[in-house]
Amino acid sequence: MHYTDELMESGPDSVAYHNIDFAMHKYLLLQNQHEELRQHMHDLCPSYTTSSTAVTSPSVSPTRSLSGSPSLKLCPSPSRNHRRSSLSSVRSSGYRSSQTQLEPVLDESLIEEMAAGEQKLFDVNEGIKRALTELLNCDTVRKDQEMRTWVQTRLMDTERELRSGRRRRSHGGFD
Repeated sequence: MHYTDELMESGPDSVAYHNIDFAMHKYLLLQNQHEELRQHMHDLCPSYTTSSTAVTSPSVSPTRSLSGSPSLKLCPSPSRNHRRSSLSSVRSSGYRSSQTQLEPVLDESLIEEMAAGEQKLFDVNEGIKRALTELLNCDTVRKDQEMRTWVQTRLMDTERELRSGRRRRSHGGFD
């Protein structure tokens, strides 16, 4: 007997719950991976910040939220001329302080690692989008207004983050 035969014998309701459980499990794994990647990106570049957008953990409930959705703001990467002009204006004004701080300079290896991290984050977000769409297609979610609203909200947040990442890449976010 095959696994699909066992599912068919147990009835359509168990298949529906299997699908929702599978989709939710997939979403949770991807969401954890997303948070780890976001934290790694922040560790690489502290100005890689989070916004006040709420992210809800489905293991808690669809109505309870946790903060920490990334706005995906990239590290500053001033041009050489900008750094020189800032430094020369400090020198010419006679203001010499040991507290004068220049913005962090991103070396090429850090830029490459950030770009790779952005790509991984994009891929994880695509997976989250697929998992949420799968959840949205489950009868159980369709019939539960609160759960459907929760899934739709997460899906919109994910799509917003994907668009933001696409805009950053098209504008050369690390240059």
